[in-house]
Amino acid sequence: MLMEGTLRKHIVNTDIQAKERLKIHMKQTLENNPINENLKDTDPLKWTGLMNNYKHSAEEIIYSELIYL
Repeated sequence: MLMEGTLRKHIVNTDIQAKERLKIHMKQTLENNPINENLKDTDPLKWTGLMNNYKHSAEEIIYSELIYL
């Protein structure tokens, strides 16, 4: 890829795919495991922790699918 000059294009395409999949995974996760929006006002640290957990889980799935082939 480096010698053919297609490495940058491949990296950019992989990044775009990963970002699109992250949006999809986060949406699906929040649909399956909804977080009460009142939690954001009453306990913002817990809300942040849950959202970070969902995001990291989605990222690990995406890494295993796209990057760690």
